[in-house]
Amino acid sequence: ADQIPNPAAEQKKAIDQMHHKLHDDQAAFKAKEKQALKELNEMTIREDVKMEDVNAKIDELMAAKTQIMYLRYGHLVEMRAILTDEQKVGYDKGVLARSKVK
Repeated sequence: ADQIPNPAAEQKKAIDQMHHKLHDDQAAFKAKEKQALKELNEMTIREDVKMEDVNAKIDELMAAKTQIMYLRYGHLVEMRAILTDEQKVGYDKGVLARSKVK
């Protein structure tokens, strides 16, 4: 909401609701992502580790990350849909700034 110039009260309310929904929807996948990464690191240092197990765990980790990305970018599109043309200018700059190399 920071990059949206002059949001109206109803926009603020809608954006807050969208943010809460995103947070709730992502929670289970973030927990899976964290657990898969922990297990991946633990299995990597085992003497008897098998690459197929490592690869399967990486697939599990990336599946959680994929779901998080679907939700995140769906959220960005949903947020943009409630903006005026004028507000979209600032919002779009903020979204595009995410891709700049720092």
